[in-house]
Amino acid sequence: MHGKTLSSPFNPWTTRVLRLSATLILAPALVHPSQSAELVSGPMVGHTTTSTAKIWVETDAPSTVQVDYFVSPGNRIPLVIGSAQARTTGDFPHVAVVELKDLTANAQVRYSVRVNNRIIRPLGPQVFRTMPREPDGGNGADFMVAFGSCMNPVEVPYQAIWNKALQFRPAAFLFIGDINYMPGDGAGYGDDREIVRLAMAGYHREARDVPGVRTLMATTPSYGIWDDHDYGPNNSDRTFKWRDESIGIYNRYWPNVKAHDNGVYHSFRIADAEFFMLDNRANRDPNEAQDRAVMFGPEQMAWLRNGLKASTATFKILANGNTMAAGNGENWSHFGSERDDFLKWMFGENITGVVFIAGDWHVGTLNRLHRPQDDYPIYELLSSNLGVRKLPIDTDLTGNAGGNHHSAANTYPGYNFGALSFSGKKDARTITLQIIDEEGNVRIHRRLGENDLKPRPR
Repeated sequence: MHGKTLSSPFNPWTTRVLRLSATLILAPALVHPSQSAELVSGPMVGHTTTSTAKIWVETDAPSTVQVDYFVSPGNRIPLVIGSAQARTTGDFPHVAVVELKDLTANAQVRYSVRVNNRIIRPLGPQVFRTMPREPDGGNGADFMVAFGSCMNPVEVPYQAIWNKALQFRPAAFLFIGDINYMPGDGAGYGDDREIVRLAMAGYHREARDVPGVRTLMATTPSYGIWDDHDYGPNNSDRTFKWRDESIGIYNRYWPNVKAHDNGVYHSFRIADAEFFMLDNRANRDPNEAQDRAVMFGPEQMAWLRNGLKASTATFKILANGNTMAAGNGENWSHFGSERDDFLKWMFGENITGVVFIAGDWHVGTLNRLHRPQDDYPIYELLSSNLGVRKLPIDTDLTGNAGGNHHSAANTYPGYNFGALSFSGKKDARTITLQIIDEEGNVRIHRRLGENDLKPRPR
């Protein structure tokens, strides 16, 4: 059997995988049923609530996966032991999501993984914490959610930022784009669907092989959206030839709350904070189009409006791989009136507590948008450069981010992640926005009370 190769460059995978024989390339699909299947990626803790959790794995052949676990909540509550099973998909990539149920709020859950009843030796700790309950009259719910974007294992194989993020023990980590870097030229993908699927899966798996990422995903509920590089070519949009393949592969690798046929957007809630994870690529007009009008598209915008209107959360966090508030090029404000129409609707419906988070710029910064017609300022905490480059630092991205008129803090160009800390008793909640560097130093800090994100009395 002769191997398949691409007719145009597909770096870096062309030189490492795609010139192998098809027997080796497709080995996961050709494992004989009598052979022991292997775990090739994971485990990753996905969507978690006060009483449930999803554990994602990938195997090299269709297999039965079992997760054994015990819960140790303390406070004289006895240990709870359980197990749950799922079957990895029959077609490549072979993934499964095992759902654990009947857990306890804010409790430690230790777990192990079996594949076809063979226990898999862990490569690190396999323990996570369920989500806290909502604050009530006399009690708060203090927790932190971390996020970041832009990591490239080829350019930066060792990424110390993950060790620092793990030390903060966030309740969840949000991967908000450019978590792997696929080929930047659309012509480089070729015409073979099988090879494109194989390579896309390989890029997802490569990012998870970074030791710190592997440990974080095995111990921290993780959620993901994409930007251009983990969706397709540089600055890619809805016209990408392999759009539907990319959506399908992404939704296989991320056990988010709900997969949509037309994108990877979803929402989830932790205590009194609700997170709306947006897809800025699959339905976006091309950047170069003279009549570009949408970044998210009418179906996703209707979903977002309905979700915000129904939300009872104190804080609503809108995550986007691109910036909403400032900058040139791919800024949301450069796509017709979609952004301004949304903000007009948001303030007209008295939607309070909205904060944006963003990535893409390869720096950390804080933007603030407060127009005369807006009821309260919109803050956008932007964290990028988890591990994409150290030098050179673009001189126009230092100081106030190259003349950014909406800058509310100096720009930090080194490795960083973002942190959102929620604290306080009910009706007096605060959210603290931070950019933290690889040494654990806080480079940007802004604390907001819930009343700062509401209309002021006129």
